Amino acid sequence: MIKKITFLCAISCFLLFTGASCITTTTQSQPVGVYRSENKGDKWEQVAILPTAQGLKSIANIKVYRIFEDPSDSNAFYLGTRGQGLFYTYNNGDSWQSVAAMSGKFIYSMAVDPKDKCNLYASDGLHIYKSVDCSRSWELMFTEERGDQRFVSIGIDAADSKVVYAAQLGGDILVSRDSGISWQVIKRFNFQLQDMAIDYKTPKRIYVASYRNGLYRSDDSGVTWLDMNKGLEPFQDSKVFYRVSLNSAQKDSLYWICKYGILRSDDSGATWTDLKLLTPPGAVAVYGFAVSPNNQQEIYYTGTILGEKNEHVKSTFYKTSDGGITWVTKKLPTTTIPVMIKVNPTTDNVLLMGFAVLD
Repeated sequence: MIKKITFLCAISCFLLFTGASCITTTTQSQPVGVYRSENKGDKWEQVAILPTAQGLKSIANIKVYRIFEDPSDSNAFYLGTRGQGLFYTYNNGDSWQSVAAMSGKFIYSMAVDPKDKCNLYASDGLHIYKSVDCSRSWELMFTEERGDQRFVSIGIDAADSKVVYAAQLGGDILVSRDSGISWQVIKRFNFQLQDMAIDYKTPKRIYVASYRNGLYRSDDSGVTWLDMNKGLEPFQDSKVFYRVSLNSAQKDSLYWICKYGILRSDDSGATWTDLKLLTPPGAVAVYGFAVSPNNQQEIYYTGTILGEKNEHVKSTFYKTSDGGITWVTKKLPTTTIPVMIKVNPTTDNVLLMGFAVLD
C-alpha cells in the first residue's frame, strides 16, 4: 500500500539542470514532493518514509533536485536534493535511506554503475565523490577550483566501468579511465552544457545537451563530436532545451524535450519527428516526461503553463498507449508544478513523479 507523506521539493529554472533559483521550494501549504501511481497515472499518492534508529520519520522537508535511476535494479532510485544531501530507495519509494556522508550537500549529479550497483559517483557541483560499498562510505575523487563551474552530469561507460565521464556547466567534458583516480579534459565546447547521456545500448556513444546550443554526439568515447543540430532546425525553438531522454526500448532512439514540444529520433539524432500533442507547439512547457521501457507506445508527459513572473497557471498530465496518435488527460494530484516522471522498468504500471512550487 502506498505510504502517504508530505515531501517538499525544488526545481531550477531550466528543469533541474542549471541549479538556478527561479523555481524553488517554499513553506507554503501547497502539496509538493514525490508521488507514486500504481495504475499508469490514473491515481497518485505521496511516498517517502525514512526509517531511523529513533523510529519512522518522513523526509517532508527534502527539496528534490533530481531523481536518478539504478540501471540494474528497477526498484532503486536516488534523490539528489538542494543542499540536504542524498537519499535512496531500494523498494520503489516505500521507504528511503539517507546517505550520512552527503548530509547538507547540494547533489547536482550522480551515476550508478550498470554492472555493480554498489559502485556510485556523485557530485555536489565542485567535487566528485565515489562509493564502492553502496553508499556506506565515500571518497573524494576530484575537486574543481573554479567557483563559477560545477558538474552537471556524471556517466559511467557502458562497456568499461573504469571509464567515467563528467560534464561541466562551462562546457568541458572530463574523463577518467582508472575509476576516478585521474582525470583529463577531452572536449571544451565553450558554451554552457546542461546534461549528458551515456548510451548503454551503444558502447562509446555519448550525448551532451546545451540549453541554447542544441545536441552533440560522440561515437568514440568523446574523442570526436558530431553537431546534431541540423535535424532540429525545422522545429521552432527546439534549441530551448528541457531534457534529453534515451529510448531504452530501442537502439539508436531518443527523445528531445524542448520548447517546441517532444521530438523523437530513431537514427541517433540525425533526423527528428515531432509527437503530435494536444497542445500547439510552444504552448506548454514539457517538464515531466517518460516512456515505458517495456512498451514504447506508452508515453507520459506533463504540460505546464506559467504566467507573468513565472506564476504557475496550471499543469496537466498526458498519456498515450498508441505512440502519440491519441492522448488521454488526467488530473494531477497537486496544483504545483510537475517536474520529473520515472517509470519502473520491471513493473511499468508504477510511476514516480516529482513536484515543485514557484519562488
